[in-house]
Amino acid sequence: MGKYNINSFQVGDQVHHLSNRSLPMVAVEINSDLNEISCRWVDKGGVTHREQFLPQELGKANDLSPRIIAL
Repeated sequence: MGKYNINSFQVGDQVHHLSNRSLPMVAVEINSDLNEISCRWVDKGGVTHREQFLPQELGKANDLSPRIIAL
């Protein structure tokens, strides 16, 4: 599982699920009582999704290595 706990996240953090690092999400609500982070993302079809995750399931965007863009 991940290295983060509920206190590691703030609303507005860019996150990803550890099983799918290519799907960026945003933390939109943090529920410490339930130990859940509600995340929102838009799929390729333009549909908005919202789902709750345990903090141990999530990584932060800055954990990912920078991508090299060819010019």
